Amino acid sequence: MVVPQLLLLTLALPSMATLLLLLASRPGVTRGKPLHWPGILATLAVLASLMASFTCFYEFRLRGEALHASIGEWIPGFGATLGLQMDGLSAALLLLVDGIGLMVFVYSLAYMREERDQRRYYGSLLLFLAMMKLLVLADNYLLLFAGWEGVGLASYLLIGYHYERYKAGHAATKAFIVNRIGDAGFLLGIFGLFHACGSLQFDAVARHAGEIPHTALVVITTTLLIGALGKSAQIPLHVWLPDAMEGPTPVSALIHSATMVCAGVYLVARSGFLFTAAPEVSQGVAILGALTAVFAATVALVENDMKRVLAYSTISQIGFMFMALGAGAFGVAIFHLVTHAFFKSLLFLGAGSVIHALHGNQNLKQMGGLRKKMPVTFLTMTVAALALAGVPGLAGFFSKDAVLGATLGAPNGWLLFGVGLGTSLLTACYAGRLVFLIFFCPPLRHASQEMAHESPALMLMPMRLLAIGCVFAGLLGPIRWSEWPLMILSGVVSLGGIWLAYHFYVSKPAARTGLDVRFAPLTEMLRNRWYVDAVYEERILDGLVLRTARGAARADRHLLDGFVNGSAWATRQISKASRWIDRYLIDGLVRGASGTLQFFSSPARALQTGFVQTYALVFVAGLLAALGYYLAH
Repeated sequence: MVVPQLLLLTLALPSMATLLLLLASRPGVTRGKPLHWPGILATLAVLASLMASFTCFYEFRLRGEALHASIGEWIPGFGATLGLQMDGLSAALLLLVDGIGLMVFVYSLAYMREERDQRRYYGSLLLFLAMMKLLVLADNYLLLFAGWEGVGLASYLLIGYHYERYKAGHAATKAFIVNRIGDAGFLLGIFGLFHACGSLQFDAVARHAGEIPHTALVVITTTLLIGALGKSAQIPLHVWLPDAMEGPTPVSALIHSATMVCAGVYLVARSGFLFTAAPEVSQGVAILGALTAVFAATVALVENDMKRVLAYSTISQIGFMFMALGAGAFGVAIFHLVTHAFFKSLLFLGAGSVIHALHGNQNLKQMGGLRKKMPVTFLTMTVAALALAGVPGLAGFFSKDAVLGATLGAPNGWLLFGVGLGTSLLTACYAGRLVFLIFFCPPLRHASQEMAHESPALMLMPMRLLAIGCVFAGLLGPIRWSEWPLMILSGVVSLGGIWLAYHFYVSKPAARTGLDVRFAPLTEMLRNRWYVDAVYEERILDGLVLRTARGAARADRHLLDGFVNGSAWATRQISKASRWIDRYLIDGLVRGASGTLQFFSSPARALQTGFVQTYALVFVAGLLAALGYYLAH
């Protein structure tokens, strides 16, 4: 019973810390100074969670079978439990989430030190981590969807952390809306699976997968793919991720490396038995991944915002993973996901170090010559960039080579291989450009340059550890030493891309200026991100979503006006009726009763003169009449 309890504990620890931080009643400042204990508490919770995860992983390897922990049935009759499981896939993602998460939390202790609302930051970050752990540990699609939505909520809170800034609020809203499109597709897929299999448990769905009609299977896998495209920011649902850079840099490191953007890859890999049975959908996965990879890489070549370069790099690298998923190489896709987590998280933390040193400046055009002022940041970021470029011997080289090899076995494999190889060249170019512009190019005379300095030790320690991962993580995966010609070709392409970046940005920058002038329309198109964002903003977001919302608002207004006008008319009619009843019925009865009384009381009233003499005269007359009557008888 110890292992199931630890499996629950690895999820419960960050969840309880989240509740403690977000529901605490005291404000997050004391005498005008930031409180630092929320960060310490959150980091300790993540460390304890990582230790529990490692213990469960050790037991899983020892047993050689999946571990399970269940609280009970969730929704009776719906085929879903409140249950967790650890198998090979979830174990890899769980350790990655906890390991990278711990590095980000330690880094945040220094990076977010001066923020006043630390309780909200660490609470939201813990919620993000807990929901991602729920996503990868769930043993059924419905509970996976709960974690999926929780990740979406946490990302909204973190992207819009600086809510007082318009761009941050807009970016959070954009991410929320775009992801709702993907989530709707995922939800339809869940309904389809329940209809076809009668259960949402992974093992039950796998048993009944062969009984699903092919047409239904194509529909189900397509809807699941829509969900994956939204979370992993693939064409056409990629537009939210670059804007997500408005969140704090440690948040970007976690989103782009080990959490949100990995969720779509995990979903397809978890449902691999379904996609394998629908080869036409798998081919679509590979094609969309290839298009996304080359599109995002071309935009990263000309982007001048340091964090946006890394954002488009993430979109491109996730495209590589989708190429492997579409080729049926699910293990290769997860292998590249793991190596990518190391070098991309390090690149973002390095970017945060540079931003910290330059007091918020993240414009590549205003950087240069920082390698002497920031030697540790320079060394670690260079290692990460070389791993991203796929330089032989580093982690990215082995996983990217495995992806390229996997594409050869897919339909249209040579086309996918050519796109992947060309994208590898572009990747090496923008990775080299990033390092050269920050650390090698002659520094510009900018105010932030004069005050540049190395980051605190608490920020540098996670960067050093991640740099080690960038070197050795590639040795953990399925290395295909037999494909040495492909390895040589891949290595030559990577080194060639770095040389091109050196040539155009360090050796002969005038040649790059000449290319910019000669190919100005192309350069302008790339700087405008192929005008995709403009189409979304002007045609889709404004033209469809906002107009639909405005139309609905007008319809609501007309409906409300009609209701108000109808209510007013009814009120007037009721008022008229009430006045008639009051005037003719109630007043009539009162006046009728009064008139009747007046008619019958008129003779008596004539006698009531108020004079004593009259009363005495009437009394005497009555007395005489009575006396006469008595005498007569």
